[in-house]
Amino acid sequence: MNIKFFLSDNDLAPTTISGKLYANALIKRGYDIEVVQKSNRKLDILNKLSCDMILFQKTFDKGHSYNEVRHLKGKVHLVYIDDDFLGMNDKNHINTLNVADLILVGNKQHEALMHKYTKTPVETITSINDFENYRYIPFETRNNNPLIISWQQSLADVYISDLLSIKYPLINLHKKYGIRLQLYGWHEGKHYGKPDNRRFVSKYFPFAEFISFMPYDSYIKHIVPKIAMTDIFIVPYLDIPDRYGKAGFGLKRIMMLGVPVIVSDIGIHKEIIQDGVNGYIATTADEWYQKLKELITQSELRKKFSLTSRNLIDTKYSYDNCVNIFIDAIKKYIPDFK
Repeated sequence: MNIKFFLSDNDLAPTTISGKLYANALIKRGYDIEVVQKSNRKLDILNKLSCDMILFQKTFDKGHSYNEVRHLKGKVHLVYIDDDFLGMNDKNHINTLNVADLILVGNKQHEALMHKYTKTPVETITSINDFENYRYIPFETRNNNPLIISWQQSLADVYISDLLSIKYPLINLHKKYGIRLQLYGWHEGKHYGKPDNRRFVSKYFPFAEFISFMPYDSYIKHIVPKIAMTDIFIVPYLDIPDRYGKAGFGLKRIMMLGVPVIVSDIGIHKEIIQDGVNGYIATTADEWYQKLKELITQSELRKKFSLTSRNLIDTKYSYDNCVNIFIDAIKKYIPDFK
């Protein structure tokens, strides 16, 4: 089977990075795959019908949407990886999903919600982890005084409401324990037409260190080692539809490093985190404060979460398991996927 994997030409996007990990994993398994990012090449493929299957990263890029692919229905297998619950009021987006043979999403909550919008089969997959670049750091190597709490988004400027939803716990913990706060992923107004929001956030967190976004290669070289030495990592998300498609790609990478995590109570987090076993789940500001306080004051608890987090990645989310889940999800509806 000849397969084309249509990815965005935006190499800054986490979904593009994730898509390349899927593609490389399939190639290693012997699949005949061409990764395509240039729009002209995509349109040429769509016009010539020169393949058996196309895997699409989302629906929004040129060469990915309904008017460009509808003529292929029944001629080429069309599979969409839709890892954001976005655009659900967009008719073109829904039409594109309806013309697909299969939709792959990143969590069970997203899968359940998608059935309200499309009759196309929907399966949950899990992101493939980059074990080469995210190596476990033993707990004992972290000797920060005061402790460091870190937060990260690939586009931090659009997630400031999520971060500020726990501003009072962080401010009060800084006052009581002197914790340091490192905030990663600021684009400084350079990309996506988003304003630079660091000054606004610094009004609440004058004690925070703002670390700018870096492209993937630089990120792996300079940022990952820095995050690996943090003591606690936080993932607060608002309970809103725009967050329901989150697939845990970033969270699992942090857990691979052995950094203890505390996360908000949304779909994907409840699939990955067992509260009190391999991390904490917090709902209210009071829960955030109390559970962060426990992690700050109990080094043995941080060590426990560090070890159990990495163990989960090495077992349930091992490289082979994640690849098998992806392949099996497609084979369930397209048996000749090989």
